[in-house]
Amino acid sequence: MHVSSRQRSIIEILLKEQKGVTVGSIAEQIGVSGRTVHRELDALDSLFEEFELELVRKTGSGLEVVGTDDQKSALRMSVLHHMTKEYTAQERKAIILCALLEASEPVKLISLAIDLKVTTATISHDLDDLETMLARYDLSLLRKRGYGVELQGTESSKRRAISRLIAEHLDDHELIGIIKENIQNKALRDIDSIAERLLGLIDREKLIKVENALSHLDEELPYPLADSAYLGLVTHLALAMERIEKGEGIHFDEHTLSELNGTPEYEIASNIMERLKQIFQMEIPADEIGYITMHLRGAKLRHSPDDQVWPENTELMVITKRFIQACEERLDIPLSNDASLFHGLLTHLEPALYRLQRKMEIRNPILEQIKQNYPELFAVTSEAVHTILPELRVPDEEIGYLVMHLGAALERTRHEQQWYRALVVCSSGIGSSKILATRIKKEIPEIVSLKNLSMFDLEEVPATDYDLIISTLPLPLDPAEYVVVSPLLPPDDIQKIKYQLHTTSQKQSHQEKSQPVPAGQQSIEQLRAMQYYTAYANELYDGLWGMRWDNRDQDIAQLLSQIIKRQKERGTIEEVEPVVKQLIEREKLGGLGIPGTSLALFHGRNEAVNKASFTFHQLREPVLLRSMDEEVISIDMLLLLLGPKEVPKEGLEVLSEISSLLIEEEMQAVLKTGETQQIADYIAGKMYAFCLKKIGLERTK
Repeated sequence: MHVSSRQRSIIEILLKEQKGVTVGSIAEQIGVSGRTVHRELDALDSLFEEFELELVRKTGSGLEVVGTDDQKSALRMSVLHHMTKEYTAQERKAIILCALLEASEPVKLISLAIDLKVTTATISHDLDDLETMLARYDLSLLRKRGYGVELQGTESSKRRAISRLIAEHLDDHELIGIIKENIQNKALRDIDSIAERLLGLIDREKLIKVENALSHLDEELPYPLADSAYLGLVTHLALAMERIEKGEGIHFDEHTLSELNGTPEYEIASNIMERLKQIFQMEIPADEIGYITMHLRGAKLRHSPDDQVWPENTELMVITKRFIQACEERLDIPLSNDASLFHGLLTHLEPALYRLQRKMEIRNPILEQIKQNYPELFAVTSEAVHTILPELRVPDEEIGYLVMHLGAALERTRHEQQWYRALVVCSSGIGSSKILATRIKKEIPEIVSLKNLSMFDLEEVPATDYDLIISTLPLPLDPAEYVVVSPLLPPDDIQKIKYQLHTTSQKQSHQEKSQPVPAGQQSIEQLRAMQYYTAYANELYDGLWGMRWDNRDQDIAQLLSQIIKRQKERGTIEEVEPVVKQLIEREKLGGLGIPGTSLALFHGRNEAVNKASFTFHQLREPVLLRSMDEEVISIDMLLLLLGPKEVPKEGLEVLSEISSLLIEEEMQAVLKTGETQQIADYIAGKMYAFCLKKIGLERTK
């Protein structure tokens, strides 16, 4: 077995003291508590047995190692002369922080010095450096001569610090391997490694039990999780179980908990909690449900970056648009018309802003690689983010993800891509394939179609359905038919894939991918697509109207009630009260004013809505409302975008297109005229162009 520096010190004292030594004496010599010595001795029992020695505990005289001189010499030669690991300053500080986070009592500087084979002065200097970092987590160090050093702060702050440590020193691939590694192999690993030190904070068996508790998560959640989010959740829950066992309680804000209660994620979190109770056979505080819910809501992803978004995310559309414009100005490269960039960022920013606002930890295992590959783009992105979101502390990890979106957009503007389809084969059962697929999408945008599958399903996919196989393990195929890569896709592997793509026969690739759809079938598909999109566009156009309101002595609820009553008279609304109530509740959740304008967009889907409609309402007296960037602005026109509770995909896309138009200055200028026909004509033209685009046609100039 491997022996730590502290255990070596204990063995050295035991072998030196021929007549026995007390636990208290050992504890004093190495600067730890008696309880710590007892724990280390228990761990050493198997080692003494290996050398046919016996550790005898005698009342009065203490501990004595019993055996022959040869047996003791063999132990001394095997253990005490073993070379200890040298740590960098960064690793040393991480280990010190691990010790402080683990400890339930003050830690002596001499104990840390012995463990790390440095002087107490070095430890003291390291603690000085740590204090600055700990302040970011609302943690502090209590240091007294003769007392030692103690970490002070709330349990939630300590958990954040632990999560940060693990995220900084363990990449996702390494953590996946550790979670999946056989527990019995633990003794064979080098526990002096920084990875093992960090995982001392979380019992490996708990990681695996937690993963079992999450085995149904994919079925329960209506959206997939990014691998980094999944690993963050596994780590958080394993850490929570470890801390609860040690009696460390945590408090979750009651107001926030009541807001989360009723969300789909809260119900899923409650189910996870029940499974954890059964697996760990212990009571778990209800406050933990809140933290699980936050993780799930902060990790939300849609199935595709190209999915259209219902316009309740208009606030995000404004932020996304402003961010793209800020980057465009700084880079002097046209980005505003890149629909893929806009929708990709929009999808990413929804959970990202949730995490940032709640100061949740953000993992980015390839941050250093991003900084190295895109230094200028990283600086531009950072500046744009802090300009658009000055009230939020946005860490480098999050900026790195935004850089990946922008980097892909820049590649699209520089050259026309040759498109490819690929199969991704992974050995890991917890989503390593998703990590690899994400990396491929960002680093090799010319691969536009990715399909994840297991090695056993490979034979079922026709060769005409893909151009390349990318695998994380050797396959029973001709080596020329596939590329073996790491799940994290380092630069060398990226080049391997690109070489394989560009050596593929261009002619054969073109023939395979350009097999035309029969003319009849293609025509039918286009007709049906046109029918769906134009039907919803026409419905929206028919429901378009506007008027001027005398809103003196009326609050916003009274005004909305009048507007919705008029909607009912026109046949688009079945009941007034539920629609008004939903609109008011939505306004309480966040500002609806469009920044830089005097417009506010109220929107929602409700069972009481019969038909989709977009209406505009000029106010005689301006009202003060919160804007989407949480400023109070003066509003003189209300916009209402309403839809039925159940709207097919095509209808949602039409509604989303309307909300996207509201961000455009041209649309805002047309609305300000208040001229119904001019507004209707403008929207009709935009809807016509949208419908043509959706079925792959181009409008003739």
